Amino acid sequence: MREFIDKDHRDVMDAYYDISEQLHEGVGSKAKIKKDLIKLINKDPYFFDSYNTLYQILTDQKKEKEAIKLLNDGYRKCLELILDKKGNWPDLIEWGFLENRHVVRILINKAILEWELGNVDEALSLFKNLLRTNPRDNVGARFYILAIKMDMTFDDYEDRFNRGGYYDNKSWEWFNENVERFPEEFKEWMEAEN
Repeated sequence: MREFIDKDHRDVMDAYYDISEQLHEGVGSKAKIKKDLIKLINKDPYFFDSYNTLYQILTDQKKEKEAIKLLNDGYRKCLELILDKKGNWPDLIEWGFLENRHVVRILINKAILEWELGNVDEALSLFKNLLRTNPRDNVGARFYILAIKMDMTFDDYEDRFNRGGYYDNKSWEWFNENVERFPEEFKEWMEAEN
């Protein structure tokens, strides 16, 4: 079994958290924050939260082409990091390791982007890999898989279940009511859970 646990990115993490705090508190200009994030990406192109945050800023600014290019660049770097020489995913990339969270976040962002762009097969493949490598599913890949299988768009899913940044019991109820309709999609995950 090949488990992926990323290295510590302490050399950029502290600076990243300072930038994130500025962004959250509305301190400093977006232009400066963007420049600072680009510097962090250049300093450590394998720390993906810099990409994730800059992607969100660019998306909010309606700079879609630039945002998509940036996310795709980060995603390619992520695959360089996690795939073996034959292109296989690790058996585990657990969220429980703090070192892995930036990796999982860029993978989930890429999967959601593909879903939003209508590339449901690519999105589904990514969500399945996320679920398989992190069976505790701290990021909710199983909900997204079910939504895609039920022909929902990402916006449909968000409109139905997003409660201002969190998801309440309605998404769990919906999942539990519908998961058995797609046994092949969730067989491996259910076996891992038991």
